[in-house]
Amino acid sequence: MFEEHLQSIAERLARDLDRSVIIDDAALRPLAISPQTGRLDRSRVEAVLQRQTSARLRRKMAEHGVFSAREPVSIPGDPQQATLPRLCLPLLADEQLLGFLWLINEPLLTLAQTRKARAAAAQAAHLLAQRAIRAADQFAVLSDLADGLLHPQEQVRQEAATMLAGQAALTGPPPYALAVIRPAAIRPAATRPAATRPVTIRPVTGRPEPAPDTGRTAGSLRRAAGNLRLRAAPGTVVLASPGDGELVAITTADALADLRRSVLALSGPPLAVGTCGDAAALADVHASLGNAQYAAYVAARVPRFARAADWASLGVYAAFQYLYRDPSAPERICPGVGVLLDEQAGTYRQTIRCYLECGAQAQQAAAQLHIHRTTLYWRLARVAELVPLDLRRGEDRLKLHLALTLADLTHPPARPARPARPARPARPARPARPVS
Repeated sequence: MFEEHLQSIAERLARDLDRSVIIDDAALRPLAISPQTGRLDRSRVEAVLQRQTSARLRRKMAEHGVFSAREPVSIPGDPQQATLPRLCLPLLADEQLLGFLWLINEPLLTLAQTRKARAAAAQAAHLLAQRAIRAADQFAVLSDLADGLLHPQEQVRQEAATMLAGQAALTGPPPYALAVIRPAAIRPAATRPAATRPVTIRPVTGRPEPAPDTGRTAGSLRRAAGNLRLRAAPGTVVLASPGDGELVAITTADALADLRRSVLALSGPPLAVGTCGDAAALADVHASLGNAQYAAYVAARVPRFARAADWASLGVYAAFQYLYRDPSAPERICPGVGVLLDEQAGTYRQTIRCYLECGAQAQQAAAQLHIHRTTLYWRLARVAELVPLDLRRGEDRLKLHLALTLADLTHPPARPARPARPARPARPARPARPVS
């Protein structure tokens, strides 16, 4: 009945405006497509034939802000991609995005036609809101069962897995996986290091993150859970009850990539997602919870993961999973490294990190930093003054590298600034060159 009503809205509007209409859900999956009326373009053909929106078009829609829009959005045509101008009307209920109504906007819609489109969008939003309420009731039951999958008692997990299988909650084939969703760490704004003159850098023992606002975090995760339910294809994900600091999703390995994209595309405070698992049975996914939680912790703090990390791909960060990760931990590995963790030392921290990651190859490091090798040697000599290490010794380089890598997890970094070229004093004494 829902599909028939939504299809009727699309077809009636298409007749009134003499142009094609598509109604999508919040994940840009078509729910209703009118018969072809008026002009046709490549994106329309893709949506009709594939019953989904291409990744290329999704990126374009995101660039135009349709996922956070509260009013109609005009999207210009693109002759190179053979697409026509469009009008996107977001379908909202209580500020929650439920879907989109799309119209070809050539010839340009009149004010009267736009009013008709708005009225049709309001009707479609009402239908989608009713469906969302029914889905929420169903998901509440599934969430209780998902909580059972994480229970410490094996009998409870087995019963929950049997009931979930009976309801076809996850229709994809095993293996099964866990995803942990949590707020991304807030990183301080960058300050430009004063690298043009000798600087005095204060040793630090760490900058602990401020205590999170648990009430606000819990509310954000509840909203994220609601939005993910709207975006998820049927039978692809089951969400546990949101906790104060994290949300757990159970899915199949085949659906992990779509889940990550959905999490990263959510509006509101940025979220990070950590994934893990290749369980052959639903009752066994709980064993991956600790690893998925740690992957989410890393994804929230290390920029290179772009807020999404799989436990099997953490690389060297996996070595720190069972260490006590307080702000003084890097100092315990490499005494004196705290001076490089101060914001004023950002240039030196970036330089020595690049040098170490290049295997102490000076020419390669200078090329990656876009600086002259003389500048690189000058900075490395300054690092050797700040930290009591001999960069020619492999053991010292290893300690420093481990400490700086661990600091990614304990000291949220500032956004990198383009380092200033240091001014060399007249005829300086050339420092000893590190082994390259």
